[in-house]
Amino acid sequence: MLVSSTSPSLVPYTSTTAPSSTSTTNTDTERARGTMPKAPVNLSGGVPVERSSNGILFTRDAQFIEHDNELYRVKNPYYTNYVAAEEVVMGNLFSMTGLGAPKMMLCNGCEGFFDFNKATRGDFSANADLSKFACVASKVEPSFKDLGTFLLDTKVMPELLKAEGEKSLVSAPAVKKVIDSYHALVQSYNKADSRLEDIYQAFPDGQHRQAPGVLDKVKAENLIKFSVLEKLNDLLPPELKQEQQQHYFASRLINNWDYLNFSFCNFGYFQPDTAKDQYRGMTVDFGGSGTLGFGGLSKAESFERATQGARPENPLQSTSLFERKDSTFSSDFPPSLTGISTIPRSRPLLSTIKDMVKTENDIYEAKNIQSHEKALGPALEVAYRLSVLPEPALQQFFTENWVAGGQDFPYRDKSPEHNVDTQQMTTIMADRKNAFIDQFGRRNIERWEANNPERAAQARAEVEHAVNSVVEGKYEVRPLGAGSQTI
Repeated sequence: MLVSSTSPSLVPYTSTTAPSSTSTTNTDTERARGTMPKAPVNLSGGVPVERSSNGILFTRDAQFIEHDNELYRVKNPYYTNYVAAEEVVMGNLFSMTGLGAPKMMLCNGCEGFFDFNKATRGDFSANADLSKFACVASKVEPSFKDLGTFLLDTKVMPELLKAEGEKSLVSAPAVKKVIDSYHALVQSYNKADSRLEDIYQAFPDGQHRQAPGVLDKVKAENLIKFSVLEKLNDLLPPELKQEQQQHYFASRLINNWDYLNFSFCNFGYFQPDTAKDQYRGMTVDFGGSGTLGFGGLSKAESFERATQGARPENPLQSTSLFERKDSTFSSDFPPSLTGISTIPRSRPLLSTIKDMVKTENDIYEAKNIQSHEKALGPALEVAYRLSVLPEPALQQFFTENWVAGGQDFPYRDKSPEHNVDTQQMTTIMADRKNAFIDQFGRRNIERWEANNPERAAQARAEVEHAVNSVVEGKYEVRPLGAGSQTI
């Protein structure tokens, strides 16, 4: 059931506005009070840093830049400033759930790091002020690895599999069999990758796309690699798989169309400073979130692109039930608990949520979420995080971040009908938040809190820390229910 922005919601928090800082201009005063948007960060004084994963230092896509003693991955979004602005907004909004996401900044002054021209910038013109081109800066988490890289790590994965076997009291021979199976899968992946590299060397500069039959060979090798990654993902310990599921469900708030691609990138794992022996999930790419679709277009303009593969080399056939009505970002939240049918290019997602899809079908037949609380745990925790996320913080967040200069983002000169102003975006996000909560049932969410007091307390602490790291204010997040006994 969908609810309007005026519907009552669970908001167990208190808020006190942070005192305004002393400033010499009205603009600074208004910005300090949260009544004006944050200005882009000028990175012109940043220092390029060459890293092994960066390849050639000057690429069109991204550079590693040190700024204020912090390392950032700075991405040129290619299309326009509004694409960069909305990606940053959606990434920081996602982080307010308390789940792992990098600190993100809208930045300019990047002309010293990128060669801006017609080929690298869709909004380039002969008289353009290169210093005004906006880019996306994401703080680097040194321990982060994309899911695909993580699964192929022959040092980390065997240790995880061994520890999980010991935890589950599995016999040593059985654990060895699982680890041997893991190494065999990695070997299969590496062989396919080697054959693929041979093809690219024989047909450089994209020639494999034109040579008869070669593209089909590329797709075949990519399909082997993808299938191996799916099988490796099935081997992950339950706790890590649940991290994936939590991030997927949280991504539904912002309608992230690219949560996980066919190379198993955009989501991965990192080791928190406070728990170096643990791995936590992190989503790092938000370029298909909010109103953003594919190819610099809005979701409303992206239906045709969305029903095709991202690249010709992608071997996956569309298995999604994605329809034109789904090609939007609005208050109309999908009625499905998993929402898998409303996401384009969704085949990789099945590796993460196939168990949840089965649970959704069981719930549909039983008409009862309560009896499936354990299976729905990751989704219920996300619903809980959204329940305690202060709605006024959303309003303040968009007031501080959505408007840039004199124009609302995303601002599309050619398609102004797709523009969304600050209040519209705030309403849409509040509606989506409340609709997600209502899907899982407020009583069920309160029951989850009572039955999982330690996880609930950790979730509240993470939401509170995240919210107060993103907005200019002070919010205190409190429990939903007064009691803590199991019910």
